[in-house]
Amino acid sequence: MIELIGVSKIYRVGGCEIKALDNVSISFREKEFVCVHGPSGCGKTTMLNIVGGLDRSTSGKIIIKGQNTSGFKDVDWDAYRNKSVGFVFQNYYLLPHLTVYENVEMALNLAGASRKEKRKKVLAALEKVGLLSYSKQLPNQLSGGQMQRVAIARAIVNDTDIVLADEPTGALDSGNAEKIMQILKEISKERLVVVVSHNLQLAQKYADRIVELFDGRIVDDSRPVEKRAAKTEYRKTKTAMSFFVAAKIALKNMLRTKFKTILTVFAGCIGIIGVGLVLAISNGVNVYIEDVQKAALANYPIYIRSSAKRKDESSTPEWDKFPDKNNKIINIRKGYLHSDYYNVIDDEFLNYLDEMDKSLYTVINYNKRVAMNVLVKINGDYQRVSSSIFTELAADEFVLDQYEVLYGNFPERENEIALLIDEYNAIDAYILYNMGFDYEETDFYTFDDIVGTEYKLLSNDDYYEKIGDRYRSKTITQYRELYENAETTLKITAIMRVKPGASTQLYQPGLLYLPELTEKIVSDARNSQIVREQIEGGLDYNVFSGLPFEKRETMTSTYSPEYQYKENLVTLGAIAETVSINVYTSSFEERFQIAAYVGAYDNKNEEIKISYSDFIQSVTTEFASMVKVFSAVLIIFSSVSLVVSAILIGIITYISVVERIREIGVLRSIGARKIDIARLFITETAIIGFFSGLTGFFGAMALAKPVNNFVVDLIKEYTISFPGISQVIVARFEFIYFVILVFGSMLLTIIAGIIPAFIASRKLPIKALRTEG
Repeated sequence: MIELIGVSKIYRVGGCEIKALDNVSISFREKEFVCVHGPSGCGKTTMLNIVGGLDRSTSGKIIIKGQNTSGFKDVDWDAYRNKSVGFVFQNYYLLPHLTVYENVEMALNLAGASRKEKRKKVLAALEKVGLLSYSKQLPNQLSGGQMQRVAIARAIVNDTDIVLADEPTGALDSGNAEKIMQILKEISKERLVVVVSHNLQLAQKYADRIVELFDGRIVDDSRPVEKRAAKTEYRKTKTAMSFFVAAKIALKNMLRTKFKTILTVFAGCIGIIGVGLVLAISNGVNVYIEDVQKAALANYPIYIRSSAKRKDESSTPEWDKFPDKNNKIINIRKGYLHSDYYNVIDDEFLNYLDEMDKSLYTVINYNKRVAMNVLVKINGDYQRVSSSIFTELAADEFVLDQYEVLYGNFPERENEIALLIDEYNAIDAYILYNMGFDYEETDFYTFDDIVGTEYKLLSNDDYYEKIGDRYRSKTITQYRELYENAETTLKITAIMRVKPGASTQLYQPGLLYLPELTEKIVSDARNSQIVREQIEGGLDYNVFSGLPFEKRETMTSTYSPEYQYKENLVTLGAIAETVSINVYTSSFEERFQIAAYVGAYDNKNEEIKISYSDFIQSVTTEFASMVKVFSAVLIIFSSVSLVVSAILIGIITYISVVERIREIGVLRSIGARKIDIARLFITETAIIGFFSGLTGFFGAMALAKPVNNFVVDLIKEYTISFPGISQVIVARFEFIYFVILVFGSMLLTIIAGIIPAFIASRKLPIKALRTEG
């Protein structure tokens, strides 16, 4: 069955060589009880370990069922120890955290037996050694003799061919020693039993064969094998420890060392709590930022303008904001006004902007104006009304929903217009002046004073007259006749104001009109004589000068003939000019993307520059940077905590490896592979990581409220205004954080346990078993 041919084993200690076995040759029968006897240090245990695959010979051959083992790999020896050999050690080597049943079952777990088969074999083995009723006991609840019988049950449970017992009676009294030898004698009827013993009397009483060793050599063999048995085939198999078995062993060990487990979990959860709070705080701050963005950014669009933007240098008087609707007066805002910039928007750019990703903005408002010839009669006098105070109303329902009618009726016909006032029920004196109202002698007007005011819209044919080769507008002395003969009357029918809490303010105070009026003005203008002559004359004829268009330069600007030609058509109302575009967003990121998109516009006409302005660009940039820095700092601190936790777990796992070297040796002796040992410790660290993540998550949740209160109080103390801060939830948890923290903790602890697990897996079975502890 098994044969040793010329086997030698030499140990090298320092510079010395110690020959434990010296050219030993011996064969064993398939069924016999062999006792190896000899003085201490003669090589008995070494020969036993080599036969059992726990140790390797320095030279010689080991033949198992006719197969030379010189080509065996580690996995082959693992399978051999599991399927063919059962060990019984002098010190029992039972796993203290497993029950009697589970200790015996371990070899079957590695063999991959089914649950039903395992139960049947374990109970049969326990019954054979007389411990069936002790299956649920832990090893520390048994006597020495009982523990040795459990070890025997573990050795035979997998129907092994060989049982190797190293001084099985050395730690027992004579009574228990007799019982152990009797059991071994009984099982030798079915398999080979090799016992190493100092007790020659017991050997002579129970052994079928006694082999004497001295100084590493066989000096006597009472019943040598005279003739080799018929050659049998040895089949290589594989063993494996499943995840569930590894988890079971790990959990049992963790329960045995509760205090250390709790400390390890606590060490792991410290970093997880930090990460959990960072995630929660980042989420809460981001949610709050989004809310503030939607509220603030809605009132600060990206402006793209093509006309002078007027800016008020005066301060706002002590007016009530959003006065009651019954307060039917309009305050006059008095102050110095000046223009910021001038820009031109062409059709090509409008088409380019229309192709922009619509998910980047909430609304785009195209403010269109058309030049119109408007006269007003005030106190018997007639004056022209500037087109700059008129703005076309968008047809978008979202836009219209931001405003309310305070008085009168919303315009429904092309000749009906509305006056838009601001949230203070105020309007600039400049606008009132252009509307034909006096602002120097009064501080306010009532709604009734305004609603019903009429204006006359004049056609180009009525407003312009041709003198020689050029046209000119009629003079103020002709306004009365023009006013009385005008066919179209514009009438203010409503006073409007932005709604309180409106997300977007699209229009500046002034007169608002419907798109239908724009269409009428453009259509009438294109049919007028002056526009027809301008279009027919092209660049060769300027209807206002009678001369061809020429390049014109001033101290600040240069105007091309093409630009001057288009401006003439705009002035005559033949083109509805888009004077400004307001792009509204709800987040900083969208703002940056839109700015980049507009900035990337390739304008082929170099003389016409497209530019935009973002009044809170610097604020958004700085705020976004601040949030990034804040998040980075928190992440760094949390990362430090995680690294420290990982190091602690790695150290604790390594200590566990050192403490459990004997256990590693036992597992290797019953066939556990290197990868099984590594898996055992990695599984243990993963379980610790799971509980660390779980504890860390609930710990972070428990700290969320005090952290939230602390941050809110801190912000209140160091900020003058922070909208809605009393309601903000700084630390906001979501379910995904539970998954991230738990699985992240498991991953971290697994990484931390890889090196200790690798160290454990590299332990040689024989060295691990020899370790004291």
